[in-house]
Amino acid sequence: MNTKPNSINPIVTHRVQPMGFLKVAAISGLVTVVAVGLAYDQKATEYKPPVSIPNVTPSTYTVDALTLTSETSGKAVIKLDSFLVLVSFDFESHPDSYGVSGSEFTAVDITNLAIEKITDVNGQEWNDFTDYNDHRMINQVIVGYIERNKLVEAAQ
Repeated sequence: MNTKPNSINPIVTHRVQPMGFLKVAAISGLVTVVAVGLAYDQKATEYKPPVSIPNVTPSTYTVDALTLTSETSGKAVIKLDSFLVLVSFDFESHPDSYGVSGSEFTAVDITNLAIEKITDVNGQEWNDFTDYNDHRMINQVIVGYIERNKLVEAAQ
């Protein structure tokens, strides 16, 4: 036989030591944790209250007075934040229900809204500064006021 009994075969004689890999992984993990711990600023963050930006703060809308001048129109005084807004509006009414018997009511839809005058609480007049969202919300509070107080009745 021509085989040498003490041949160097790396598969047979040199095993990979699993403990060596674990030692390297543990040491590199420890170094990473120490580096992150030293780099972290441990000073507590200071509380800063949120800034209120006027364009983001929601407005409040309430009906101060409302009169119906005819069967399809009316006038209202709406309190928009600290301003009084005099509006005139046209509306349509129609019977509606929630789909079950006994839930019939008169639904109201605003078809036209006009801003007549805007004053502050001291009576000083202002130019019209309302936008689409203000008009939409004014329509909703007027409709809610008319339906809640049952100011109109639709013909069945």
